[in-house]
Amino acid sequence: MSAGGGDPGPVPDQPPQIKPGPGAGRAAVEARPAVGSPAEARRRRLRQRLVALGAWVVLIVAAQVAIQRSGKGAMEAVSYAVEAARGAWWAVPAYLSAYAARSLVLFPAVLLTVAAGVLFGAWLGVPIALLGAVISAAISYEIARTIGPTEATLHRPTVGPWAQRIQLAGFVTVLSMRLVMLPFDPVNLLAGGLRIPRRAFLAGTALGLIPGVTAFALAGASVGRVDAGLGDLSVPLLIAAGTMYVLSVLLAIVLARRQAAATKGRTAKDGR
Repeated sequence: MSAGGGDPGPVPDQPPQIKPGPGAGRAAVEARPAVGSPAEARRRRLRQRLVALGAWVVLIVAAQVAIQRSGKGAMEAVSYAVEAARGAWWAVPAYLSAYAARSLVLFPAVLLTVAAGVLFGAWLGVPIALLGAVISAAISYEIARTIGPTEATLHRPTVGPWAQRIQLAGFVTVLSMRLVMLPFDPVNLLAGGLRIPRRAFLAGTALGLIPGVTAFALAGASVGRVDAGLGDLSVPLLIAAGTMYVLSVLLAIVLARRQAAATKGRTAKDGR
């Protein structure tokens, strides 16, 4: 009531209140994937793979830049590290750590294998180099398995049958590629990307690397330095390495033919 006892003034018009319809909230929720939905999970996995891939590429580039700025090539850097570690009690763990780390920057594996022979000699160099190579291969495999194609992608009609055959013959496939001494890192990445079973990959890698690792480690043990060159290699060692390589290729051919025959027989049996 006003001070003078008169009627109160006119009440201002209030804007009409519109109540949201029953479908408004539902439309807003349906506009984005619900938390925990398959679509949101796929997007999250994709982001994680892209972040991991980006970090790996940055690490590789940074390592290459660091090597170039140091003024030393890869061979010179390994030779310097070998001389620094020669006779030290920490040489074995340092060597295995370096071999494991090389998979993150794609440092040449063959240089580290030769370095094992130089640093530890023939008898210790071969098993130590083989252990380091298997550890490094396992790390590269896991990287490719993490950032590579998903299970859903590998089951698509275009790649599914091909990928499944490789997975079923994983051990023989990896063993054959190792025996013919295909490039180390591409084999690791291919096996991880195609999701060859871990046990098959590790077993095929451990057995298939024996001839190549033995040849290169013995070469290092014979020359005494990583950067000594081929001129100091002994003729018997060259003959032994060549013979080992030929036998490895022949064994890979035999295994491949056996696997092809087994696959053909299995396919014919399934078609009946």
